[in-house]
Amino acid sequence: MNATLSCLCCGGEIKGARANKPRKWCTRKCRQRYQNGYPKSRNCLECGGEFKILTQRADANKKYCGERCSKRANSRLVKKWVGDHPDAMKRYNRTRIEKYPGEWLEKARAERLEKIRLLGGSCCVCGVTNPNWLHVDYAPTCRGTGTRHPRHLAYVKRHLGDFRLLCANHHYELTITGRIEGTDITQQKGHVE
Repeated sequence: MNATLSCLCCGGEIKGARANKPRKWCTRKCRQRYQNGYPKSRNCLECGGEFKILTQRADANKKYCGERCSKRANSRLVKKWVGDHPDAMKRYNRTRIEKYPGEWLEKARAERLEKIRLLGGSCCVCGVTNPNWLHVDYAPTCRGTGTRHPRHLAYVKRHLGDFRLLCANHHYELTITGRIEGTDITQQKGHVE
């Protein structure tokens, strides 16, 4: 006769347990963990809640009950450190720029080329492909709202349908007149209050 029992270590179901000779653990690993004193209970250093340490290897140094408490505590410690060392970030940024003077320029250039590649690589009106002449245009305009849409690569990737490529001439024409002559591309003019 089979009985359903749960493991004393992990709480999982023990398969093939017999009523006349009951097993206490689901696997040999669970038996060893249990005999070494696992699962152990600890209190989270951030929220004070109790959590269980299941294994010695993976959880031996665990201080927080979860990722949320860990991030909160780390954020607090970083803010404290920055407050205690106000010149450290200035010194770090200065030496970083000295070591890699064109790093941010190269990064911005690579991201711009990636945006152009994602949007087809040519002006949607005239087909110009020179990347120096292309502008990334946000179709649902923000004119008159007082805000700007995010321009970073991750935002463009998530909202590809909201962006289009225009050459400098057509982008200028759209911005000034609100439409591109000979096409159905229009832009609502923002209202000035």
